[in-house]
Amino acid sequence: MKKSLILLIVLALALTVVQPVQAAGKWVLNIHNNTEGSVKLKLTGPEKYSFTVATGKVFETVEEGTYDYNYTACGVEVNGKITVTSDDQWLVIENCPGEVIHAKFVIDSHLGDPVTLEMSGPEDYELAISLGSNRFLTIASGEYVYSYEACGTTFGGTVRVLKNGTARLRLLSCERAELLSFGLPNPSNLMMGNHFSFPINITLSGPKNYYIQANPGFNRLDVIRGEYTYLFVAFGRNYSGTLRATGGATWVAFAP
Repeated sequence: MKKSLILLIVLALALTVVQPVQAAGKWVLNIHNNTEGSVKLKLTGPEKYSFTVATGKVFETVEEGTYDYNYTACGVEVNGKITVTSDDQWLVIENCPGEVIHAKFVIDSHLGDPVTLEMSGPEDYELAISLGSNRFLTIASGEYVYSYEACGTTFGGTVRVLKNGTARLRLLSCERAELLSFGLPNPSNLMMGNHFSFPINITLSGPKNYYIQANPGFNRLDVIRGEYTYLFVAFGRNYSGTLRATGGATWVAFAP
């Protein structure tokens, strides 16, 4: 056999040996940990993975393929198989069995008018919410779907009431919800201290006009950032001036 032919055969064999196999795709594995603590999850398959999964939803990128999984939760070791071929695959770590634990739940409302918050989950609730911090001491822990009507529309979402009693939910003021929804300039928290002994009606003229009834003590309003002229009447005289609402919180006091 000619040397040139032998060389061609050797090269062909070498190319056959070193030709790379096309790599499998990578996909997002959606993991939902319904327990109240972190869980260590191990995957064995095309690759080996070890994740510490906090309470709630976690998203991890893995190689495509079928995996054996293992984790210990609620004092029980769990084994199974899962096949990941798209970004739609979920691995759910179930709630620990046993008695439902009731815990404190705080709802901070920035709405001037009272609302009813409906919660559907481990138990169903209709909570009366007023302006400020609303504390409920015996809400069953777990994940809820909530909704409430305010500002001429319906708001909703999901919230998890934790067994340790640290869960909070914030209801936005109509002004802030409007600003965030329509991409207007970032709102500023205007903190007003009314040192008169009675409510005062304040007119703010600026990037947007506001008409406010400020009660004695602390008052809060979300406004568009910028410079404003204020005007109000007290004791038969006009009070006026200017203020500038910047990022974060702006404080102003009205006094005799």
